[in-house]
Amino acid sequence: MKKICFLSISLALLSTSLFAQRESDPKWVFKMGLNGTDMNRNLVENTGDPVLKPAFTFGFARNIEFVPKLLSLNVGLRYSPRGYWSQQKFDEQVVYRKVDNTRRASTIVPRNRSWNSLHYVDVPIDLVLQVGGERTKFYASAGGYVGLGVYGKNTIRYRTVEFVHDSTSSNLGIIPDQRDLTRKVDPFKSDLKRLDYGINLAVGIRRNYTVFGLTYSQGLANLSNLGSGGSITNRSFGLFINYFFDDAF
Repeated sequence: MKKICFLSISLALLSTSLFAQRESDPKWVFKMGLNGTDMNRNLVENTGDPVLKPAFTFGFARNIEFVPKLLSLNVGLRYSPRGYWSQQKFDEQVVYRKVDNTRRASTIVPRNRSWNSLHYVDVPIDLVLQVGGERTKFYASAGGYVGLGVYGKNTIRYRTVEFVHDSTSSNLGIIPDQRDLTRKVDPFKSDLKRLDYGINLAVGIRRNYTVFGLTYSQGLANLSNLGSGGSITNRSFGLFINYFFDDAF
């Protein structure tokens, strides 16, 4: 029993000594990324097929180490654009109009486009694990964020293109007539709540003081301000670059 206790104490002291000999990481981390953002839009059935909206994020974090260059906590501040882009197409419609006592056929092609740009200031808190050699390490982080929407703009463009079939014309007999109607609103003043929160996940490779990798964020807050019918949440996926640096203050 005494040998087991002595061995346990020796291993604990050895581990403490090894960790004490590790050189600490810099205390600050600059972060930026290029993401594709989208929203789960259960309440908006007619927004059409979603397309990932590109967004550039940046911020910084305080690196609080528990085990030097192995386990740490990052607490920071980040600018995070979110939202979605979508396009909705409708079936072509054939109508007949009387022009100059002549009955002409027209093909109408309606198409709507929607851009929802939401701008947040986030406070992310992530637990970071780094495993590997002195210069190259595997990097992984998991945590969450709380964000406040500071500005938003929802732009919807209603476009109708009418092709008039003119039998007297020599070039295929089609004359296009395009009509646009654009509507812009601030979604934070009507449909969406400003407060957002969710989870962050990231994996990558660290080389010296630079980290490259993939990141994913999933909102958990229901942003809908309409009261019934479903939920609206944010999500994003993309690439990130982190850079560790020493005290700047």
